[in-house]
Amino acid sequence: MDTETAPGTAAGSYTAENPSPSPYQSLQAGSWVKLICGASYQDMPTIRRLAMLYALAGADCIDVAADGAVVAAARQGLEDAVWLTERLGDRKASALANRGLPWLMVSLNDSEDPHFRKAHFDAAHCPPDCDRPCEPVCPTAAIQFRSASQGGVKPDLCYGCGRCIAVCPLDRIEAQSYMARPEAFSSEQLVQIDAVEIHTQTGHQAQFEQLWQRLQPWRPHLKLISISCPDHDRVVPYLQDLYNLMAPLAVPLIWQTDGRPMSGDLGKGTTHAAIRLAQKILQAGLPGHVQPAGGTNGYTVDKLLALGLIKNTPSASYPDFPPSGLASSQSGGMASHGSVLVRNTISGIAYGGYGRSQVLPLLDAIDYELQPWLGNASLNQPSNGQWGSPTSDTAPVAPWQRLDNSALGQGLALAQQLVNQLKIDRHFLPTRYG
Repeated sequence: MDTETAPGTAAGSYTAENPSPSPYQSLQAGSWVKLICGASYQDMPTIRRLAMLYALAGADCIDVAADGAVVAAARQGLEDAVWLTERLGDRKASALANRGLPWLMVSLNDSEDPHFRKAHFDAAHCPPDCDRPCEPVCPTAAIQFRSASQGGVKPDLCYGCGRCIAVCPLDRIEAQSYMARPEAFSSEQLVQIDAVEIHTQTGHQAQFEQLWQRLQPWRPHLKLISISCPDHDRVVPYLQDLYNLMAPLAVPLIWQTDGRPMSGDLGKGTTHAAIRLAQKILQAGLPGHVQPAGGTNGYTVDKLLALGLIKNTPSASYPDFPPSGLASSQSGGMASHGSVLVRNTISGIAYGGYGRSQVLPLLDAIDYELQPWLGNASLNQPSNGQWGSPTSDTAPVAPWQRLDNSALGQGLALAQQLVNQLKIDRHFLPTRYG
């Protein structure tokens, strides 16, 4: 039977012999997983490694800052994952080999937003006897002191969590906000971007509409639109206004329920705000998909399961495509509001600080293990696809040949352990890796 190609997918990408869903199919099945690298995070070597690991682990989307160099680093990480998939293929077919690359998303803001800021202070104004509580509380080691009066915040490492601001005993640390500009991307760079997320707040209809109009050149390249918004008494009618402004859409739409921004690595209780907001949006019946974020962590799936908010029956895992209420790639628009599929379960989860924290301690060791196969390049530099291989008779054993005892294997296991909480296909690593 002939079927139409779903938006953002290639014809024939899903067959009985190829059971792993594409990112689009994961979204429909309720098993979509996104890694948030940070809307303000610009540590390109780390982003490259994160993209590589979570692509191999089966993530559906990698969300990065709207910075051309950051996008290039993430793309390089995806290329690294493809290269590694070829080496890991003799173990078991990886999720990446079966399903293709995750979609690469960039985040934009329509107004001042806590995700789009950097901490700043002048260490020369810090008293010598200060205990520097800002330094240990920083999750990315962005605050560095060279001496009592020298140092400060390394902007590339700061993603604006604000924890240092809260603990400074003298209130000397400030947040410097900025606007991510879509005009900064060239037409050549746009083809590297699969999806966009717009961060907004209730009452910002005018600002959102202005940004939406400025995104006109982006729309032909996009496979998905995501709207991230925190809770508010009027959030539901506000999101309905945004939908009416954007409709008709030729691609899927996600409502990202940003419960407690940038807090998932602080403790299991942070997930409650994201779930409460997700419940509110689901109950409102807004057209589109619902995806919790902001405070999500290793406890989120269990909480969602207990509340019946996860589609967990095998028969629901791979629906027909395209689904009711979404336009095919040929039809050029979403169906009217009344015919859009209404859901009562989430479509996926986004992990930010928690997802990054699972693997960050291993990234340097993974870099070291892969170095012999990178020729003169490093994970800290673009390799342009020129992966090498050691020629010495005493060359080390490749980490993909000893996953049990390698940092690469540990990192993949941790990343997949998180991704697989919402997935049913757990076939990438051997059973002992979970």
